[in-house]
Amino acid sequence: MKNVLKYCFVLIFALVSCSDESENQQQANSVPQPRNCESTSLLVGQSRELSVSNTYGISGSVTIVSDCEIEITNFFYDGSGPNVSVYAGIDGDFRGGVNMSEPINGTRFQGETLNLFLPEGSSFNEFNGISIWCFEFDISFSSASF
Repeated sequence: MKNVLKYCFVLIFALVSCSDESENQQQANSVPQPRNCESTSLLVGQSRELSVSNTYGISGSVTIVSDCEIEITNFFYDGSGPNVSVYAGIDGDFRGGVNMSEPINGTRFQGETLNLFLPEGSSFNEFNGISIWCFEFDISFSSASF
C-alpha cells in the first residue's frame, strides 16, 4: 500500500510539474520574425539529422538556409512535452541559447517543414546547434550539431 501511495504521489507531482500552463517559465527571447539575411556563415547549406527521441517521437532534418534561417524538414513531434520551442545554442549548450519559434508543445507534427529565424543581430557565425528545447526544465529533447 505504501508503494502505491508513493507511486500516486510521484505521478501527480509529475503531471502538475509538466503542465504547459506554467507562468514562471520564460523563453530566452520573443519569437524572431522572418527576414532576409546574408549567407556568409560556413554552415550555410549544411544539413544534420535531429537525434531521434523515442519519448516524444522527435525526428527530422535541419538545414541552415542562411546566416539567420533554418529549415527543418520531415519534422515529427508528438507535442506532449511541456514548454517546448526550437532553440539555437553553442557546442550543445542551449541554456544560454536563443529561441527561434513559438512554443510547439501541444501541437503534433507529422512530416512537416518549419522555417525558423534567429533573433535580429544573431547569425550562424555565433551558433552551431539546434535543439527541441524544454525551457521549463532546461533540457534538450532532441538536437543537431553542425
